[in-house]
Amino acid sequence: MRITPLDIRKQPFRKKLWGFDPDEVNSFLEMVASEFESTIKQDNDLQTQVKNLDQRLDHYVKIEKILGDTLLTAQKATDEARMNAQKEAELILKDAQVRAGRYEDDSRRRVRELESEIISLKNQRDSFLARFRAMLKTQLELLGVISDDLRGTSRPEAKSGVETMDEETMEEVPPQPNITSGMDL
Repeated sequence: MRITPLDIRKQPFRKKLWGFDPDEVNSFLEMVASEFESTIKQDNDLQTQVKNLDQRLDHYVKIEKILGDTLLTAQKATDEARMNAQKEAELILKDAQVRAGRYEDDSRRRVRELESEIISLKNQRDSFLARFRAMLKTQLELLGVISDDLRGTSRPEAKSGVETMDEETMEEVPPQPNITSGMDL
């Protein structure tokens, strides 16, 4: 089952005592849905580009076939016409090969760019997950300290663990690239 941005925005959550802040959850879901929607749009755009390139390639294949048929017809007409048509066909074929080489180079360059972009997106995703995990760990430990404080118990090892955890988790988080998504967070 594919998840849509609407599914993310409309996902219900049960409310519990001491649960997450509904406004923060809704804000985060909206941000995730917007990013997901942007990714879907980008995917659709790339699919359209691929279709257009495939159509252009089919067109050039048809042209090449027509040129081959024309060459055969010219060869049957006369020897002189065959020689002239053969020279012309060779020039056209060389031109088509030069064009095909250019299109192939452009396609390879685009593939390299897309692969680089995919790697960048994966790195961004991994970085986000690492930061999010670190934040969740810290919040859970803080919640434990607050819970102990509310019960009237004190866990000195937990308090020092929170401080240590903050330092450790910050070291684990890789530096982030500058990303602009068009929305204020």
